[in-house]
Amino acid sequence: MIYDNIVVGAGYGGLTAAALLAKAGQKVLLLEAHTVPGGCASFYNRKGILFDSGATTLSGMAEGQPMNKLFKELEIEPNVKKLDPGMIIKFGDRELVRHSGLEHWIIECEQFFGLKGIREFWELVHSIDKKGYKLIAQNKRIPPVSAGDLLSLVKPSNLKGLPLLPYLFKPVEAVLKKFGLSDDPLFRSFIDEQLLITTQNRADDAPFLTAAMGLAYPAETYYPYGGLFFPAKQIEKRFKDFGGTVKYKKRVKAIKKEKERYKITTDDGSEYVCNGVITNIPFWNLSAITEGELKEYFIKVAPKTDGAWGAFMINFAINCDRKEDLKSVYWQIHVPEEVPYCESKSFFVTISPEDDTQKAPEGVKSITISLHTKSENWYGLTKEEYIRRKNETGNFIVQKFDEAFPALAGFEKSHVEYGTPVTFEKYTGRFSGLVGGVPHSVKNNLLKMHSGVTPFNGFYLTGDTVFPGQGTVAVTIGASNLVARILDKR
Repeated sequence: MIYDNIVVGAGYGGLTAAALLAKAGQKVLLLEAHTVPGGCASFYNRKGILFDSGATTLSGMAEGQPMNKLFKELEIEPNVKKLDPGMIIKFGDRELVRHSGLEHWIIECEQFFGLKGIREFWELVHSIDKKGYKLIAQNKRIPPVSAGDLLSLVKPSNLKGLPLLPYLFKPVEAVLKKFGLSDDPLFRSFIDEQLLITTQNRADDAPFLTAAMGLAYPAETYYPYGGLFFPAKQIEKRFKDFGGTVKYKKRVKAIKKEKERYKITTDDGSEYVCNGVITNIPFWNLSAITEGELKEYFIKVAPKTDGAWGAFMINFAINCDRKEDLKSVYWQIHVPEEVPYCESKSFFVTISPEDDTQKAPEGVKSITISLHTKSENWYGLTKEEYIRRKNETGNFIVQKFDEAFPALAGFEKSHVEYGTPVTFEKYTGRFSGLVGGVPHSVKNNLLKMHSGVTPFNGFYLTGDTVFPGQGTVAVTIGASNLVARILDKR
């Protein structure tokens, strides 16, 4: 059988591309090395308790935003609830409540930090966030890769987006200085740690355009019951409804261009032929699974891994009285010192709510903690040193968790597991365990990111290492735009 397209990888980018192409009537095969969809937004099960293997938050669900549009197009109704507050940020005994409403949030922020310029800063952040989403929605060919793409951008509706252009080249720090906010250590630490979550960078180098969209995201934060895996499973179902075929436990070993078609070989020896390939595999992995001119190309143009991040993850369950629910699902815990072997002074906590019995039985809370770390901290070590570092880091974070949540500290913890970039590479195959893609920076801004289009007819890329980068919303945008290109070409 010859497929119109084969999609490699069932993360959110691959799922989105596969489902939209199948809906358009194409014969599509989806290959996934794991046993379930979701990629870095998947899960694992420990005696009926589900733990997130990576991403936990869902955003972009407001009317007209990418996830909302995708679910409507696929006729999916995900089981989610909007959170208000979107998260709570703890600095010792003090809590900064990230309200959903802009005015409520500004007042909260002014009272917490006591700084002038707060209102102007957040009003600008949210204004750029709204304009940015509109600009992306009406331009499917960003970044441009041809004269035709450039011409498609020359239209009256894009004139309103021109004022955004300077913010691609202006770091957040410059905007903080404009409003007199750059020298306050507490506010600067808060902004830097927020940016690390959303843009993989800090205020001195994160471009304000993408940073604003990241800083605004907690205003539209949703909790998916059971975890992000469940909406992914719904997308997979719609893909099958449209006639798509998915094969699990099929790790792609080789992709070879043969005249006008492609041959894909998996590690069990299976071979598949198609007219087009959409790979959701990280850019850094592609030279290892391609042959001939494809391999040469990906070796030559692969983005540098300098600045790219890995993640340290902790999962555990707490047996407790679920009737006394916490004030939020999502928390960011700031600590005075840098976490051992992690270049961060905060960690992000997801605590399953009382009414999510999909994720954990009554009386049990599923906890996921994540933060950034450099992959080089975890490679090239003896087994003994690796275990020592992992335990030192994990034990430190668990201690800080207990200090931040004294109401939970006395309850028994079970299924405690620590994960490093080495763990991510083992289970996801991602090169050096790097997650989150290529960090947004002033020098490496959105317009310089790799497009999903390659020089090879019918060979396309999606995922967090190509435009527009990391996060469920971003990979969904990239995949949706890519499908629009493919269908236009057809």
